[in-house]
Amino acid sequence: MDSRLRRYRLVQYLWKVQKKRQLISVFFIFFLLFFLSYLFLLQFSKPCTSQLPPQIDPNCYCKSPKTGEVYNFCYVDPQNSTNIGRKFNCSFVETMEDLKLLNNPGPFPPISEFYKNQDDIVFASITSDDHYSVHAETFATLRSYYPTHKYILYGLNMTQPYIDKLPKNDINFEFRPFDTSRYPKDVETWLHYRFKSIILAEILRDYENVWYIDAHLEALKPDFIKTFFEEANSERLTEDFSPVVSFISTWHSNFAVLHPGLLDYLPTNSIQLLKEVYQVGSGALHIPRTSKTIEIFKWFVLCALEEKCMNPPGAQLHCRFGPNTMDDYANCFRYDQSVLNLLLLNQYQDHQKYGFYQSFLNLFRFNRYHVPYKYSSKHRFFDRIDI
Repeated sequence: MDSRLRRYRLVQYLWKVQKKRQLISVFFIFFLLFFLSYLFLLQFSKPCTSQLPPQIDPNCYCKSPKTGEVYNFCYVDPQNSTNIGRKFNCSFVETMEDLKLLNNPGPFPPISEFYKNQDDIVFASITSDDHYSVHAETFATLRSYYPTHKYILYGLNMTQPYIDKLPKNDINFEFRPFDTSRYPKDVETWLHYRFKSIILAEILRDYENVWYIDAHLEALKPDFIKTFFEEANSERLTEDFSPVVSFISTWHSNFAVLHPGLLDYLPTNSIQLLKEVYQVGSGALHIPRTSKTIEIFKWFVLCALEEKCMNPPGAQLHCRFGPNTMDDYANCFRYDQSVLNLLLLNQYQDHQKYGFYQSFLNLFRFNRYHVPYKYSSKHRFFDRIDI
């Protein structure tokens, strides 16, 4: 055979071998990339319906007898995932599902949507027979500012004579007797203030833009919604601000009115921060229904349902403040207010992120000394409660 022909065939053979090796290499690289991508997705992705953070102890899980869904019932400190609270009772799963605090798929609008239309605001309040007169003043003032807004009033064991005094010709006024039969018996102990978070959750389930005002608070400015919306749109649209906002300031720290037993269920990452930050009041709140709000209210309501969470053993409402209202414990507990503040401070680390009251110092006033909701005569020595 001619030597030139042999060389030609050899070159052809070598070219084919090289081509085959290249194809094998390309295929191998493609397969390797596909396999690595699959492993990555398998490791780091989870179904969108999953409620279980991977770091949570399986003992914290509660399964719904109705839906079969599994939920985490141990609070995890947002600043330290190893700081996990005591498990809440699994018997509350169905109640929490009914309130749409475990299985609320949204959709949740961006926070800016809640600051656009003043007419979307739904006002809410709570009263009882012994708070009727102060609520009547609060309602009359608010109606002079916002005559056509939806207004929902919850009654705590209100008797018929007081119910008969409620507005009859206001088509945007709705009265709801608070049905405690669906909740633990402890909820009926009004001085533990479990009712507030539960009632707010009921309203939030039905309406997505809620403004809550305590019965004893009177609004002073006719355009407070507009004023808040304007500043919120310019200053509070970033993720580091809380959707739940308080408009009431206090003159003491969270530490001063925090019973240590609460930390068993809702641990915190910094006792020092509790001493440095002022507590905000829970008497006037803007509550838009966002995914963050639902997460906060999940633990807020679970604490209200759990016997020893919102009423730790030995807790009392009456405080003994000394000269230092920040660093010294006043041997008292603010119940719902302390719980909400702890949840918000744990999440946002700064009361300015969920308190909006500097420009609203004259927004509300106490229209009368605040007499707590009575549930038996032995508690009537509480003739005035400071926030």
